[in-house]
Amino acid sequence: MPVTTDLKRDAWAAESDLPLVLIEIDHADLTQPIRVVNDREDVISNGVTYTAFPFGISLPDDLEDAPPRARLQISNVSQEIGQAVRTISTAASVTIKVIRRDTPDIVEMDFPGLRLVNIRMDALSVEGDLEFEDLTREPFPAHIFSPAEFPGLVK
Repeated sequence: MPVTTDLKRDAWAAESDLPLVLIEIDHADLTQPIRVVNDREDVISNGVTYTAFPFGISLPDDLEDAPPRARLQISNVSQEIGQAVRTISTAASVTIKVIRRDTPDIVEMDFPGLRLVNIRMDALSVEGDLEFEDLTREPFPAHIFSPAEFPGLVK
C-alpha cells in the first residue's frame, strides 16, 4: 500500500502528530494476539488496544527481483514476548499498520499477511524476518484443463 500524500507531507510534523507503528502478531497457538505500538502510551485504534512496547521495525522493501521483506526486533527484557513466541509451532501471522497519534482510527499504511520467520531470541530481544507468502512458488496454472474437469472446453 503506498504512503499517503498527507503522511509524506507531514513527515516532520509536530511531535503530537508523529506516525506510530502498530504490530499485531497472531497464531492459533496463542491465547490472544500480541498487539503492540512503538510509543510510551497504549493506543486504541479502531476499537483495538495496542500496548506500548519498545520495538524496532524496517517496513517492507520494494525490490524488483525479490518479494517484499521486513524485519522486526522487539524487546524481550520482560520475557513476555519470548515466552509467547516459544509457544508458536509454525510461522505467526503479522499485520503492520501505520497511524498518526492524533488520528488513531485512520490507517495511513497497512501491511497485512506477513509471516514471522527466522526467529532468533536472546535475553534482550526477539528478532525475525517478516515476509509475504511467496506466490512465485505456486503452481501455474492451478488446474489441468482436462475433459473430466472442464467438459465445456472439449467438443
